[in-house]
Amino acid sequence: MRQFKQVASRLLQSVAHRTGVSKNLALRRPARRVLMLHGVGGPDLPADDFKAGLLWVSRRFRIVPLSVMMDDIAAGKPPSGGSEVAITFDDGLRNQGQIAYPILRDLGIPATIFVVPGLTESGQWLWNHEARARLRRLSDDERREVAESVGSDRSRIEDLICWMKLQPIERRMDVEQAIRDATPGFQPSKAERDACDLMSWKEVSRLDPEQITVGSHTVTHPILPTLSDGLLHHEVADSRAMLERKLGRAVDLFCYPNGSTDARVRDAVSRCYRAAVTTEEGIVPSQPDLYAIPRIAAAARVSLLSWRMYRPNA
Repeated sequence: MRQFKQVASRLLQSVAHRTGVSKNLALRRPARRVLMLHGVGGPDLPADDFKAGLLWVSRRFRIVPLSVMMDDIAAGKPPSGGSEVAITFDDGLRNQGQIAYPILRDLGIPATIFVVPGLTESGQWLWNHEARARLRRLSDDERREVAESVGSDRSRIEDLICWMKLQPIERRMDVEQAIRDATPGFQPSKAERDACDLMSWKEVSRLDPEQITVGSHTVTHPILPTLSDGLLHHEVADSRAMLERKLGRAVDLFCYPNGSTDARVRDAVSRCYRAAVTTEEGIVPSQPDLYAIPRIAAAARVSLLSWRMYRPNA
């Protein structure tokens, strides 16, 4: 039954896309949308599909820098030209600089990339990317043994990663170390490095500031509600200071790692930035909270992307 529903949904999206129904539904009222992307060039979003999606969006919506969109929202202006879209990337991955940036540059499309400066400095992966890759090296029994050793009843990879996200940061780091101890010979494959390596400072600096806005994604990409007040301030405020010092320009847009936030986190962010985006799926409301801007996940299939412009949670 589930497979049947998936096939039926894809067929509906394809028909709606080909007939223009998705576009017409999305454009029937003025609105702002923020697209959310992560890795580009891998199996989840091949470069050709990424370019095709950008072309489809650019021919039907007005693409503006996220900073301009936030300025206009703060000033109470309606979206110019009816419907606006801002393009955003999380994590500052190397494939965003090597694959996505040249395509954006050739098409003249602005975007915002949220960078994790502490990891850019060290060359480390995001903690969840490393944990996930290491867990894939283990058998089911080995993963179960690791999970039991750290007090988790979840041994499936994604379930264990989700459980780790809920732990206090000290506890989560202990679990990370247990996973490292269980995979002492781990060496990332080329495909994993292509997917998970972050841009260096040199690569970030090469991004044209007239086209690419750099935003903050914290210092080390922790789950912010799990932090003490002191660590929260460090991750939020020091990430901006590090980026501004390295790049020599203002950094005043923020992205919550994993989209995880609460009132305490938003208050800390509001003291350092003028706006922040979440992973909450949705079209930007007419009177949004500037520190809780929803986004729409991009998709490899243009038919799904066009449908999400109308139904963001599809």
